[in-house]
Amino acid sequence: MSNHEEILRDYRAHADALEALGRSLEAELRTLLTDARLDVHFVSSRLKAEESLKKKLARPDKTYRRLWDVTDLVGLRVATYFEDSIEEVARLVEERFAVDYRHSVDKLRARDHGSFGYRSVHYVCAFPTSLGMPAEARFEIQIRTALQHAWAEIEHDLGYKLLVDGGAVAVPQQIRRRFSRIASLLEIADQEFVSIRNDLHGYRDRVREDGARGGVGLPIDTLSLDAVSRTPRVDALDRVLADKLAKSIGDEVFFPGYLARMLAHAGITSTASLHAAVDEHAPHVLDMVVPYFVFARSALGLDVDDLPAIQRGYSLFFVAHRAIVRGPELGLSKVARLTRMYAELDFGGDEARAHEIASGLVSALG
Repeated sequence: MSNHEEILRDYRAHADALEALGRSLEAELRTLLTDARLDVHFVSSRLKAEESLKKKLARPDKTYRRLWDVTDLVGLRVATYFEDSIEEVARLVEERFAVDYRHSVDKLRARDHGSFGYRSVHYVCAFPTSLGMPAEARFEIQIRTALQHAWAEIEHDLGYKLLVDGGAVAVPQQIRRRFSRIASLLEIADQEFVSIRNDLHGYRDRVREDGARGGVGLPIDTLSLDAVSRTPRVDALDRVLADKLAKSIGDEVFFPGYLARMLAHAGITSTASLHAAVDEHAPHVLDMVVPYFVFARSALGLDVDDLPAIQRGYSLFFVAHRAIVRGPELGLSKVARLTRMYAELDFGGDEARAHEIASGLVSALG
């Protein structure tokens, strides 16, 4: 029996156990990430397929004397959303698993544009002793971004490796240049996603500061609505509304995208104008709640009992309606504004249905 045949025989004998160990390690890694509150795209495990092992054993540049010389029989993969999360995951791996640093590789900082798909942290680890594997047995953990993973998967599906261990190019120069252009774009995309996330966090901080100052004029969007709905004046109005309807207060904002567009239809487009509208209409919001739900039950089939809780910012729904219905325009103009709002937000452009609801509501609240 040849050496390779003996390795394959041992592989078959251990395959089921190795696959089960992979699933166990995957579950452990998931728990590790969850406990650290690290949100990742996915965690997966796989047992190296026998055909893949045969190809690996046949490589002329590698020598394998026994099954446990193969370090990637069991492989775990972690795909992160952001490139700077790779190091956070890697730190957890180093703290939890017995890393074989001699065989592990940090390819994240590679600057060869053709190696984008291989820019990952690649750990070789010893199995935990409690799992009963030989001391020399190893498994692998690859950590890369979702974009890096997609690149590697597509390249694999095409059937070519751009580089072979940093050596000879495996595709023609013209195609390699195209690979390089895509790799550069994806590398920029990875960096931009990190930058956009950081900018969003910075904007959220500015929105909260704006709310603390009483709303000095940031645009109304989903982020500013989240902050505004937590301000004392809106929170107080939500709680008064919840008491009126005998409901609890939820933590999520009431459909922020929908609410932001509704406020825009009411002419409320900044945090400053929103706070002014709350100050103006809050004393009267409760007066319109009962007639609104009486109308909504008959015209829309919406009953107050259908609401499990009052979501944060729900009172702004009524502020927006009152700003339109109690505005200085003619009644006909108010119906027209509500019609445009309902046609866009609720009825998919159905002007006739929107007009029917708008005219009925103006009459009900008038």
